[in-house]
Amino acid sequence: MSFKDLKVEHIEGELAVALSKWYPFHKRNFIKIGEKKCLLPYKYIENSDSLYNFKIRPDDTWIITHPRSGTTITRELVWLVANNMNFDEARRKYLLERVPFIEYRAIYDDHLVTKDVPGRINTDKNSLDFVQNQPSPRFITSHLPFNLLPTVVNSTCKIIYVARNPRDVVVSWYHFHKEMPRYSYPGTFEQFCDNFMNNHTIWSPYWEHVKEAWMMRHRENMMFFFYEDLIKDLPSNIKKVITFFDKTYSNEQITKLVEHLNIENFRKNPMVNQPISDIVIKSNAFIRQGTTGGWKQMFTPEIEEKFNKWITDNLRDTDLAFPS
Repeated sequence: MSFKDLKVEHIEGELAVALSKWYPFHKRNFIKIGEKKCLLPYKYIENSDSLYNFKIRPDDTWIITHPRSGTTITRELVWLVANNMNFDEARRKYLLERVPFIEYRAIYDDHLVTKDVPGRINTDKNSLDFVQNQPSPRFITSHLPFNLLPTVVNSTCKIIYVARNPRDVVVSWYHFHKEMPRYSYPGTFEQFCDNFMNNHTIWSPYWEHVKEAWMMRHRENMMFFFYEDLIKDLPSNIKKVITFFDKTYSNEQITKLVEHLNIENFRKNPMVNQPISDIVIKSNAFIRQGTTGGWKQMFTPEIEEKFNKWITDNLRDTDLAFPS
């Protein structure tokens, strides 16, 4: 299927009005695109043919996640494992430059694009070109679902997908929307939960995003893991990534990486904790708790009941099961 053949649904009526309130800085509203009806800003349909048909290199590594699913820690872990544990470069060079997001320029209008900052590379300004022109091997991040990344799906490059319990995802995604200037979400947590379950948050639907990856998990070039497992036993999962990249490291090097990724150290690391180069954000706004089960402090009994039903309904047609 070509990009021009993708089904596009323009959001109109009451939902358009509601989205304009929840996302006040997205002036041109939203679309649902593709067979899975991914919710994205209108900007996406204007110039994303080159993204949809992006030319893959065999030695690329793609890290794909739904937002707030462990993306940042995975990017840092993967880059260091694949690059001979080069901590010196990791301390000098921003993660956004080492493992850039490919779609930012394709979904954000001009007024939302990161401004130039002296001493930093603006990876958002022309994100597609920036990724395209990176020397091999490239490390690339995306929140897009696989149905909008057909050249990745049809390639033999390395793909790493991280899934996280949707209860914790929605809590983290809500806080991100409240703190980040690109979103400035004005609603309540309960409203946000309803939006999330109704596929009215950017990059939704959540379940289609995860289920597509789950169906691909046995491919030789793909590694699928859960954020909960990663946090529970970081050394073991580091070893799995090491094997995936056919690397060999000493126990001392693995221990050093575990310490580097420790949430307290990670949160204080300016190379990973400033996702927008032209705005300094609070250290705990982007890298929050780095734990699992935080939803228990946020959910009311009413929200928990709705979420439980939503999860049960969406797990009926799959053997996908999140770690307990």
